[in-house]
Amino acid sequence: MTNPQKVKGSAYERLIKKGLKAAGFDDAERTRAGWSDDRGDIHGVSHPDLGAFTFECKNHKTLALAGWVAELDRERHANGGGLGAVIHKKKGETEADEQYATLPFWMLVQLLRWAGYR
Repeated sequence: MTNPQKVKGSAYERLIKKGLKAAGFDDAERTRAGWSDDRGDIHGVSHPDLGAFTFECKNHKTLALAGWVAELDRERHANGGGLGAVIHKKKGETEADEQYATLPFWMLVQLLRWAGYR
């Protein structure tokens, strides 16, 4: 019998992958199960100078941001140490574009710098 939480999580990962592809990230794919070192839920989004971006997807009723960001940190190190974000479910929203993204402040500062903000 399939675990209902696994089914819900997999559907959410597919939603986020679909949203990334719609935004032009054609290489975005769900990370295959069974890797000995977890590298996040979505792979294939990278920058030639900045490396891979790690996505940790969460479809939970209750927020647990501190634990999720700690999990993201472990996974992004396994994924080469680049940047990443926790993508988490917005209650009642089914569109990828409307989900939430949480990342440490230092990563936001890096993204702003790389984008040319002053």
